Order: sequence, then C-alpha cells, then structure tokens
Amino acid sequence: MGTVAKYRLALAAAVLLLSVLGWLFINPAAPSYPPYVSFSPQPTGLKAVATLLGEKRSGVKEWRQPWRFLPSGSGQLLIVVEPLQVTDIEREDILRWVESGNDLVVFEKNPTGWEEADLSAVSAGEAGDEAKKERPIYTSIPGQSGTGLVHAHKRLDDTPGMEKLLSDDLGIIAGRTQVGAGTVTLFLVPEWLTNEQVMNHSHFELIWPYLQGDWSVIWLDEYHHGYRQQPGMLAVYPGWLVAALAQLGLVLLFWLWRKGKRFGPVYTLREWTVRRGDETLLAVASWYERRRLTLDALKIREAYLRQVMQERWGLHTRASSAEIAAAARARWSEAEAAALISLLDRIERAKAEGRCSLKQLVAESRMLDDMTERVEKE
Repeated sequence: MGTVAKYRLALAAAVLLLSVLGWLFINPAAPSYPPYVSFSPQPTGLKAVATLLGEKRSGVKEWRQPWRFLPSGSGQLLIVVEPLQVTDIEREDILRWVESGNDLVVFEKNPTGWEEADLSAVSAGEAGDEAKKERPIYTSIPGQSGTGLVHAHKRLDDTPGMEKLLSDDLGIIAGRTQVGAGTVTLFLVPEWLTNEQVMNHSHFELIWPYLQGDWSVIWLDEYHHGYRQQPGMLAVYPGWLVAALAQLGLVLLFWLWRKGKRFGPVYTLREWTVRRGDETLLAVASWYERRRLTLDALKIREAYLRQVMQERWGLHTRASSAEIAAAARARWSEAEAAALISLLDRIERAKAEGRCSLKQLVAESRMLDDMTERVEKE
C-alpha cells in the first residue's frame, strides 16, 4: 500500500512540475498592438466599435495602402483614428478623394495640416487636469446631449464654413466642413472610441450618430498604424491599360490555339532518332551533295545492303552477283530477284565509269531502300 501511495505522489509531482514548466515556457504571450487599431482587443484598441459597425452594416473593411490608391467613385467613408506620420502630399491625395463625393472622418487629439479643409485647432485656454475633467457635451442633434471626458487641450477654431457637431464649455471638439462634393469631419476625442472608454459617460451615444450614413463602404485606416500592404506591380499602370493587355493576351492565346500550336512537351517519333532520321546523318548527306560525292554515297548505300544480306542470308559482303542472284531466287520471286540483280549491275557500271549523277543517286537510293527493307523483314 505504501508503494502505491509513493507512486501516486510521484505522479502528482510530475504532473504539477510539467504544468508549471508549461505555464512558464510554453504559455504564449498575448499579442501587443499599437493604440487605436481597429482589430485590437486591448483597452486602447477599437475592436468594440469596429465589430459593432460590421454587425450593423456590410462593407466595413480595413485599408492598408496609401490613400492615393483609394477606390475612385463616390459614396465611401474613410475613418482615420490618430494617424501617424501623415505627409502633406497624403493630405492632398485624400482631399482630392473627398472632393469626388466621399467622406472623411478623422479622430485626432492634436490635429495639424487640415487647414486647407478649414479645420484648425487652437488652445482651449485651460491646462492641466482642469482641461481633462468630465464636462457636459452639446451636440448638433436637437434634444441630445451628454457628458464626456475630454483629454484634448485644444479646441477647433470657429471658422465660417464649419458645422459644429460637438462642443463643451471650452469650445468646439468636433466639426464638419464641405470639401467639393464630400465632407471632412474632425473629432478631438479619439479616446472615446477605445474599448476602455467607449461605454464610459456618454461617449458612445455622442459619437455613434455621426458614424451612421448611406455609404457603400466604410474603410478603417490601418496604413498609418503600421499595418501596410504594398500594392502589386500592376498598380503603377492605369486600369484600362491592364484590362486591354489582359484581353490582348486572351486573344493571342486563342489565336495560337486556332493555329494548332503545341503547348507542352514534344514527343519525337523513334524513327527520327535512329539511322534514317538522325540529323547528323542528314547533315552528312547534305555535305556529300554539295561536294558532288554522289558516287561515294552510292557505294556506302550498297555496302549497307550487302551488310544486311550478310546478317540475314549469310552471304559475304564481297559476294559476287551470281551468288547474290542464287540466294535471292531461293527466297524471293523471279521478278524481285531480277530487280535486285539489275540494281547491283547498274551500281557496278557506275563504279566502273567512275561517275554517278544526282538523279541516278536518288533513283538508285530509293531502290536500295526498298531492297534493304525487304531483306530486313526476313
């Protein structure tokens, strides 16, 4: 009984040690995200608001490319929360996009560079904790107000072309201006959208009405939070050119298919890799023709026929015409034997004369091919 108890105690200790080691070395740490990231579940993230937007409507997407690549057209919304390192050129790009009939909503505590859109921030007149305390918030929606914790030390300048959306006793904390056919809205309270603050005070009730609209798509900017997707190689070309080249490529493929071009490996027939189809022998034959060595070529053809006769009939390569005739008559018909003897006699006369025309070489070569094939079949 004592042995069983010791065994159980040792097993429990081993399991406990394994659990502790696993917790220390294997337990993965939670991923860390920068502040104001739409998919971050951390207190400074915006996952709660982004999830609610996705549930209430379709077409809520992240944007991870430079603003100049935003889709053309109208009826779109881009939400930017505390962007990092926005250049003047990027602001010019986004304002041109807004002018074509799109909307831009920016949440930024200390905004700079939006003066071209008639949105600029000035000092609120208070500093320290007094500027960050909970205040009553007034809205542009009749009958709606609330309270909020405003951390910004600045307020928007009351320009003639700006529509006041949210304000407190220190000034305007949200405003909207018309830019071309679209609008630019600036909020000085980005912390109201965070998971930690969105349900505190009246933050959600004050912000949510201004995120409602008849937009075809809502883009959540993540490019200026460090999450970037570089555009493809074709992005530098206009869309019409890419479409035209794609159609031209399809037409070219169809034309090649119609012409019967081969796609894939070419399987060479065996007869083109052996004696009669070998490219080296064809090149040698061409050389014989250019050098007018027709008689030598005829002798080589005859020598090959005699070699085949030696292999099939047992005749010596220097057998006389009478010996070849006797062997042929024993195996072939009289007409076939006579044709073979006549061929050999013509070759002997050509050798005796010491010349052979190209026309004669072609004719005799065809006869030699037929005779060689006839002997090889035996």
